[in-house]
Amino acid sequence: MNLKTTRPVRPVRTIEDIKAIEAMPYDDLVPSRNLYDLFRATAAAHGDRAALTVLRTPDPDDASLVLTHAELLAGITQAANMFHTLGLRPGVGVAAFLTPTLAEVPVLMLGAQVAGITSSINYLLSAGAIADLLKVQGAEVLVIPARHLDATCWEKAEGLVAAVPSLKRILVVGDETEGRAGHEPLSPLLAAAASDRLAFAPATDRDTICALFHTGGTTGSPKVVRLTHGNQIHAAFGFGQVFGYNETDVIINGFPWFHVGGTVTVGLSVLAAGGHMIIPSPYALRPPEVVARYWDLVRHYGVTMVNGVPTSIGALTGTFPPDMDTSRIRMAGTGGAILPAAVGEHFTKVTGLALFETYGMTETAAAIAFNPAAGTPAPGSVGLRAPFSETRIVSSDTGAPCPPGTPGLVQVRGPQVFPGYADPAQNEGVLDADGWLTTGDLGSLSEDGRLTLTGRSKDLIVRSGHNIDPAAIEEVANRFEGVGISAAVGMPDQYAGEVPVLFIVAKPGARPDLKALRDRLEAELHERPALPRHILEIDALPVTAVGKIFKPALRDHAIREKVRLEVEATCGAGAAAEVEFDTDTHGKPLIRVAVTGATPDQIAGLRAALEPLPQGFTVTASS
Repeated sequence: MNLKTTRPVRPVRTIEDIKAIEAMPYDDLVPSRNLYDLFRATAAAHGDRAALTVLRTPDPDDASLVLTHAELLAGITQAANMFHTLGLRPGVGVAAFLTPTLAEVPVLMLGAQVAGITSSINYLLSAGAIADLLKVQGAEVLVIPARHLDATCWEKAEGLVAAVPSLKRILVVGDETEGRAGHEPLSPLLAAAASDRLAFAPATDRDTICALFHTGGTTGSPKVVRLTHGNQIHAAFGFGQVFGYNETDVIINGFPWFHVGGTVTVGLSVLAAGGHMIIPSPYALRPPEVVARYWDLVRHYGVTMVNGVPTSIGALTGTFPPDMDTSRIRMAGTGGAILPAAVGEHFTKVTGLALFETYGMTETAAAIAFNPAAGTPAPGSVGLRAPFSETRIVSSDTGAPCPPGTPGLVQVRGPQVFPGYADPAQNEGVLDADGWLTTGDLGSLSEDGRLTLTGRSKDLIVRSGHNIDPAAIEEVANRFEGVGISAAVGMPDQYAGEVPVLFIVAKPGARPDLKALRDRLEAELHERPALPRHILEIDALPVTAVGKIFKPALRDHAIREKVRLEVEATCGAGAAAEVEFDTDTHGKPLIRVAVTGATPDQIAGLRAALEPLPQGFTVTASS
């Protein structure tokens, strides 16, 4: 087999370039049958080039790991052999990771995918939610940090051996087990494994499952995405072609490794092209000191692409040094949530860098649409489809295809689309028999194949790129004394894009204690980002003709409440606003706000406060 990296076969600027790539035989372009083949290819082509740097802190002199592509292959080989001795087999056996991105973690996770199946768990989840996930996944091995490396993960792992029947052993990075039953130091096991060649035959079928990602679900029934070798290989190939990743690229990976953006978008995709991936801290861009020193890292390493979710882009704009030389930076990318136009415009104005949007979801290994790096990003568009895949827009009422420019449901099909959730019952309404994935997002396609997102039909709340299932919030609220029914939706937010808000309807004659309800939510929700910013009591929830809660009306209600709060903050209690809902020429939401009782300066302040929100706003004075 003539193995190849995923570097671009030709520059991509328009949909015609995508079609030209598709005219070539797929297996000639993408010969790899498994992830291990990708790393064999990069080691053969660029063995001496830098591949992976993991920093303890945002000080470039404080690297905990530096590997070339040849050394990365050896590390993955050793990790895969270790997991094989622990019972993992291609497509069978799950090694889960509950840890920040310490030096050992990327290599271990990639090795576990070669040997069997990897699951990376969000360490911000509660201990109960983590146990539920491990049970659903049937995890046999769990990798955690020692207490001195991360006390929170260490404490959340306590009792998991007893709570999860399938769990056979817990491996401790840092080796200090403190005598816990079922816990073993990692280093001796890893040292005993060979690093020069695999001791087993890796998967040869691209459809072999190798990764699991949590993407929502309610208590006791988490939604787990299964990804195959082929899904991730194709996603890496797509990013390589459209973003132009190659062996000269140096990219800071600002995503956590429990997120598909971290493992694929600026993880596997960079490594498979022969590039150099830098992890700026074990906690990605969450620590303020990492954001503060981000541009120092860009300068030190000669970074060629900067990236982050929209909230990170906003924060990085604020730390951009005026004397920064950006001549080596060929691209700035963002995704994970809708980019507010004001955030993108401000970033470009401050840095001089054009911002390229991308669009994906866990179910597609993050790869649906891309603004080509060799082209000019179209404002408001998330770009062109991935090569060898299809994107279409269908009517939400009839399911019929929509003509160009007409908004509807976004559907995608291709080698990057997952084979289904771990619980097949959760596939209903998401994945059909013909392989079409209904994304839950609304959008339109232009004549030249560019996708523009106009809204969301699904209930998911996306806070700073973090997916929040509203059902988890509602489940807690609906059990609270005096609450008849509840519904959670997203409210626009200047920093996070949107935050959860909860609407409740009281039982007849009841007066729920909203403070006590908030305390209950804080105690029982499995993740802090899911805690509602506001709890609003209303007389009745809007419903459809068949009695289903109509969440689009509640999202409008949340926008009205957001406007009311901003009017009060900027214009004073004597001002009031009328809110009307419209769409702009691209079909995106446009909120028209007419204010009474405010001065021109106050109206200007309100306009500035609303500008960073994901929706478009117009603000006028009304008599």
